[in-house]
Amino acid sequence: MSVPSCKHLAFSQEGTGDRSQIFFIEHEIQQSRLALSYYLYQRGPHPVKLGLVPETPEKPKCAHCVDEKPEVIQEKPAGCCEDEQTTTYQEKPLSCCVDDEASIAMVPAIGGDHKHKIFETVDDETLLISKLPKEDAILTTAPNVPPSITRDHPALVRVPLVTTTKLAQLTSQYKYEQWTFNGTVPGPFIRAKVGDVVELSLTNKDPAGNPHNIDCHAFTGPGGGAAVTTAEEGETKVGRFKLLYPGLYVYHCAAAPVPVHIANGMYGLMYVQPEGNDLPPVDKEYYVMQSEFYHEPPEVDDDGRRSEIVEFSYPNGLREEPQVVAFNGSESALTRDHPLKAHVGDDVRIFFGNAGPNLTSSFHIIGTHFKNVYRDGGVTSNPSKGIQTVSVPCGGSTIVDLKMAVPGTYTLVDHSIFRLDKGAVGFLNVSGPQNPGVYQSSQPPRPCIGCKLHS
Repeated sequence: MSVPSCKHLAFSQEGTGDRSQIFFIEHEIQQSRLALSYYLYQRGPHPVKLGLVPETPEKPKCAHCVDEKPEVIQEKPAGCCEDEQTTTYQEKPLSCCVDDEASIAMVPAIGGDHKHKIFETVDDETLLISKLPKEDAILTTAPNVPPSITRDHPALVRVPLVTTTKLAQLTSQYKYEQWTFNGTVPGPFIRAKVGDVVELSLTNKDPAGNPHNIDCHAFTGPGGGAAVTTAEEGETKVGRFKLLYPGLYVYHCAAAPVPVHIANGMYGLMYVQPEGNDLPPVDKEYYVMQSEFYHEPPEVDDDGRRSEIVEFSYPNGLREEPQVVAFNGSESALTRDHPLKAHVGDDVRIFFGNAGPNLTSSFHIIGTHFKNVYRDGGVTSNPSKGIQTVSVPCGGSTIVDLKMAVPGTYTLVDHSIFRLDKGAVGFLNVSGPQNPGVYQSSQPPRPCIGCKLHS
């Protein structure tokens, strides 16, 4: 293959076929400054120079770029230099943005007495990412779930998340300042497919000045994305992550101190559909997430009046003694505010996650059974059948299917049942005709006095 002098060019030879392209990098040291020029070539027996790629600044400003100090690991001959001098290579690649749609990773080689230094592209995977069709993720707030994805090809899925705070009605007595993704607790439900590349942008609008990031259990790589998405107040960070495994995954903020960010409301769920067919279709899908809140007693003014606002308690969190255990961010989220609804005969699916940060959930729905349970959020194995209660650890999830055979109120609980009095209750209201072949009585259902389990 005829190319310009390899003394000051390096290129990737990964990939085959007409779709593959090569980046050549011309660069030299000029007055202690690294000057880079990028040229894009079409692969083939006679490479075609497609043109100069816009120059990348000395310290890239775009959010795709990683500014890390590489580590020296070994010495070996510089393979493409005309001389055979020993060159020290660096372990961690530097990721530099080439244009708005692609970036390349490069490993710098240091050494030699000539002014031209060699860079090698790691591979051309990022070039292929730029060819993916692009779409904006449909993000929904709990208890709603985005529709199933029907396309049969991978896509670049844009997911914009914004961190901020809000004063929320946590219980019937108290308000609490929650830390949120997109203004809700839990954060939005994200749906994608295996093979998709998620382009996640995190914009920090926290008025308190706290840094935030994303650790998504669906992402593969350092920190689950946290290492490249940490944003200070007013910043936006962007990362691209290929989805390798299907299932239901928790995401959360992992900025220090991690327990505080989770305890204040920074979590949500991402469902990664299998590459082929999704789970069997159902009539209703819902998003429910359990978590705990730890707060101090309300302040009392000089007149003996209690404040209606309570503040976070780190000591209570350390003792694992929550004042509130709730579904979807407050004790009324699935009772007065948004009870789940279905009709007799409906198949209902619940995507359930447990943010913790401390307690394992014993998820149970009073009055029915889980027809299918996809334990731990895994969707590649056959589901368990006819299950009464599912254990879901902190940072874990499950998917359950129900068949609604009888009208009435079905109650979501954590069957560590004292948590009922801390707020862990929700309602699934089912309408439709009676089914005396399954459930009958001479008197209609009626809740007992002071009952929290039935509406």
